[in-house]
Amino acid sequence: MNTFSLTDIKKKNLSDVYHFIYYHPDCSKQSIANALEISLPTVSQHLSTLLEERLIEKAGQLASAVGRRAAAYRIIPDARIAVGIEILDKKVYITALNLYGKKEAKERYSLVFHADDLYFDDLQKLVKEFMQKYRYREEQLLGIGLGIQGLTSPDGARVTYGKILDCTGWSIGRFAGYFRVPCRFLHDAECASNSELWENPQISDAIYLSIGQHLGGAVILGGELQKGLTGKSGTFEHMSLVPDGRTCYCGRKGCAECYCSGEFLAGPGMEPEEFFAKKEQGDAACLERWEEYRRYLSMLINNLHMVMENTIILGGNIASLFSEEDIAAVRADVLQRSTFLDDVSYIIQGKCRSDAVSIGAALPFIKEFLRDIGTEAAM
Repeated sequence: MNTFSLTDIKKKNLSDVYHFIYYHPDCSKQSIANALEISLPTVSQHLSTLLEERLIEKAGQLASAVGRRAAAYRIIPDARIAVGIEILDKKVYITALNLYGKKEAKERYSLVFHADDLYFDDLQKLVKEFMQKYRYREEQLLGIGLGIQGLTSPDGARVTYGKILDCTGWSIGRFAGYFRVPCRFLHDAECASNSELWENPQISDAIYLSIGQHLGGAVILGGELQKGLTGKSGTFEHMSLVPDGRTCYCGRKGCAECYCSGEFLAGPGMEPEEFFAKKEQGDAACLERWEEYRRYLSMLINNLHMVMENTIILGGNIASLFSEEDIAAVRADVLQRSTFLDDVSYIIQGKCRSDAVSIGAALPFIKEFLRDIGTEAAM
């Protein structure tokens, strides 16, 4: 039989009060007490704690036809922030999220990647410049997530497989030493799926395809990301698609990465936006390439759906450029390949259209704060 101490009960009540205000902004003390079925003195105590911690604020008074008007309470969205960084070969994107997971600020910086401590020296300067520019205080910061093109250890302390950026074995230690908050590596595809789950909380079971310059993916079951025993679940980019085909960066031949990534679609020297603009203008070469690309993408989607009969979400910066007509064309190609002539409405476009990696690198810290609010706030 579980037993709870007075401290445990206080923590739970504080968490419940905070979460009620989080989901019901501009609520009154009485409405909190009624909804949570706890006494007004108890609610008052926890409101005082949250006000002292500057996690909530009074937002005026509620309208009332009789008697004294009640104070309204709401969350201070930027009482805490989390920072997410997308690391690419020649640039980084830094994004700050508030407690509602909304983007507060974003900057792009030029920074040539090299997997050593000197890179971290430069990166931490950019983060501190970013914090200073937007007047974020260090005590606001919950954590810093580094989204990277590679697999990472379960604790986010190192890169376990980083062929694209040649950073296998890279440790986050030097970077983390500059800050007094948790810092972690996260696989960029994991980041993108984090963003999608935040935007689509109703998603239970799905396959997420992150289509960017490179291909990535994730398996979502019960609304949670499934990483597998060693973190390799969802690495659809290395499924064999064309026997003895193009050489992948992993050293094998015929991987889906070689045929379903943005790099294959747009080719060298052309930005994705330019490719889709030319395609819409009827450029023959782009239209031909688009048809070839869809052929391979439909093959991958159909194979994945044969394994898991769930929603397939097309996300990432390339998929965000797909028009409704493009999605319809992909669905038609998949239908042609389907053994069972399925309803292909299971193929949907992701809701998170931009900055999915940097946003998704920051979101775990927001989720952890909301989960642990009763523990973290002063009692």
